[in-house]
Amino acid sequence: MTTPTLPFADLEQVYEQLATTLDALPEAQERLFLAQLALALAHRVPDVAHVMAAIEEARRGTETATG
Repeated sequence: MTTPTLPFADLEQVYEQLATTLDALPEAQERLFLAQLALALAHRVPDVAHVMAAIEEARRGTETATG
């Protein structure tokens, strides 16, 4: 069984909303917003292993982006 994912068009819509929201926030609130968003999304995932894998994927992505 494969894990369902968002279609690319939906993912683009999410990216645009996320970027717009971050641009509207004061820089000091960005980290808090992202933490709250991550927890809100994690709350909707019924498998902790999927959440942990997403955290690891995001961590690796930041290493790739900066390194």
